[in-house]
Amino acid sequence: MSNNKKEFKAGTYAVTVGAAVAVVLILLTVFAFKTRYTAFSPEKVAQSYVDTIVQSGDGYNAYKNTILSQNKEIKYGDFIRNAYMRPYVNDSKEAQDTQADFVGTGSKEEQEAIDTVYDAMYRFYVDLMEMYSWDNYDELLDNYFAKLVEVRHEVYEDDYMDMDYMFGALEANVIAYGESLTGVEEQIAADGKTVLREAQTGKYQEMFGENYQLTTTVTECTDLTNTEIAVYATDFSERIAPLAESGETKADLFGITDVDKKHSYKTAMVEAFQNLDCSAYIDSAAKAVAEVTDQNGRVVAVQELYVIKIGNCWYVDNTNIDTSALYLAQ
Repeated sequence: MSNNKKEFKAGTYAVTVGAAVAVVLILLTVFAFKTRYTAFSPEKVAQSYVDTIVQSGDGYNAYKNTILSQNKEIKYGDFIRNAYMRPYVNDSKEAQDTQADFVGTGSKEEQEAIDTVYDAMYRFYVDLMEMYSWDNYDELLDNYFAKLVEVRHEVYEDDYMDMDYMFGALEANVIAYGESLTGVEEQIAADGKTVLREAQTGKYQEMFGENYQLTTTVTECTDLTNTEIAVYATDFSERIAPLAESGETKADLFGITDVDKKHSYKTAMVEAFQNLDCSAYIDSAAKAVAEVTDQNGRVVAVQELYVIKIGNCWYVDNTNIDTSALYLAQ
């Protein structure tokens, strides 16, 4: 370790992580545009949510169609930062100065360290998916980031952790999980000879055929009556209450406090959970049914779900859903 090094810049990781994270950013940008326009239709929101999961086991991005994205002041990514990343962040000047010597160099050694962490975390991510899936994102994210801190410490032999690194690991694992299902085509370098990445057969190809095609269709979408909506809002509040009220307890458990108005870490964490209870703003609700068919027209999954309208937008209610049927390879 060396204290005589340039101060670490969080953005350095965006370069060293490489193509995987670049692909993530492109995909998330495209997804954001799609979500913006599907939000005005209950059928499209339901279809997008189910299709996002079934195509690549991607419960992470599917949540952008849910109530986790309904808060206009705190976006989905900010919710994850404030509710789940904050307890594990250690980016003080002292932590920066004691990082491994290769951090921020863009060297082969740094890339190997990143790959080692990502590979270890991918195996753990698969275990979490089997144990919880994204239906229980609270346990999944709590356990994931706690483990990430341990793994990085073992590989880097330092105690530094920032949110860029945490997102980089999580999103790389999300992509890898999806590719394990869909498969990967061989990638050749510009010279036409060098193999950058070997082809990988995905589980879906083994299940449905090499040229498989999965199609998600919303077959039913029935509006609830005003009386049913009122009851639904009450039930929603009761379902979400345990998690919505857990912020302060979690903050105290991790020793999260408010430093000052500019760095109100505990307040941000508590409010992130409190804002999950949007029951007072539910204007409409509908029950939807989505079917997933393969290229032969065979129904391979059926998902029942509820969508709720807040303001002008519709969101999937993820508080009363079991998406296990959509993880076709499990």
